[in-house]
Amino acid sequence: MTDSPALDPPPSATVILSLRNVGASADQLAERLRRLSRVEGVDVLVVDDGSTDGSADRLGERIGEADGIAYVRHSDNAGVAARRNEALARATGEFIWFVDHDDDWTESGLAALRGHAEGVDLVVGRADFQWGQDAHERRRIDGAEVGAPQDIDAPAAAVLLLDGTIHGFLWSKLFRRTSLGVDPFPLIVSQSDIVGVARAIARSRRARLIPETVYTYIRLPGSITRKRKPDLRALERAHDDVLALLNDAATPSLRDLFTARFLCLAAVKTAVRWNADRAAIDEALLLACRHARGLSIPSIARRSLGIAAAVTLLRTVPALLPVALRSALAVLDLGRRVRRPSHREEPDA
Repeated sequence: MTDSPALDPPPSATVILSLRNVGASADQLAERLRRLSRVEGVDVLVVDDGSTDGSADRLGERIGEADGIAYVRHSDNAGVAARRNEALARATGEFIWFVDHDDDWTESGLAALRGHAEGVDLVVGRADFQWGQDAHERRRIDGAEVGAPQDIDAPAAAVLLLDGTIHGFLWSKLFRRTSLGVDPFPLIVSQSDIVGVARAIARSRRARLIPETVYTYIRLPGSITRKRKPDLRALERAHDDVLALLNDAATPSLRDLFTARFLCLAAVKTAVRWNADRAAIDEALLLACRHARGLSIPSIARRSLGIAAAVTLLRTVPALLPVALRSALAVLDLGRRVRRPSHREEPDA
């Protein structure tokens, strides 16, 4: 592994933002986009996916004729994956950064990513998750624990994605445009991000892990619903696509770990965390049990005792897994309210 100095000047980058119904945040968003567009070597591509709240007009007025910002508007709603594919086909920057309108990101995050892009196809930064205003209501959700930039080859990056060291979020990563190819995001309602990340890794030669936090995913009261049924078909499709794309790096033990973590546990945990109804939780349990049957518990246990315990429950007393997850999440939430700020992730089980 090698350390890499920052570039001067850094490579060109296109910032891609697919949005819909941004509401009152249109003014603030326009200002952020204008600041980005004034950075040398950066252009911005915004695609409105059929907004119906009047924000498309307001955003267009605030952006105006700003140099370096292309604003594409649609009357229909095709979904974020389709709009990102469309934007990618229009992009001209050597690298691509994807952002969402309601999160915390600035030109400094992009500068950190661009500054480490020389000689690699993928730069992986760190990202935080913030769900309230207090300091303890924040945790690390992506990024490897490195003290200095480290270079790895594509197979090593594939392992990190499969074992959960890095996650499938787009916005904590800078992609060489050619590594994404054409239409990297499948047209599914969720989980298309991780498929795009896997596709980029499969088409890359080298990646660079950096210690900087470049993005904060925001969930504030009212920003998302607390009752959400997981889309199990999208989850299965993404699972299958990722394993197919990273087949060369996916050893049997890694496949088992990825299936247990990303598919079995995530299906049930999402339903429990967001207070889905009983039918949705039962449906998630059925899917998880079906996929858990062929998994090797000993091989999973060598990598994660918590995930192995969850698979054991799925194989023996599946009805206990939602109970165990509720208890674990309640303890976790209580601990966050009383302890000092931490960047630890939620446990997998």
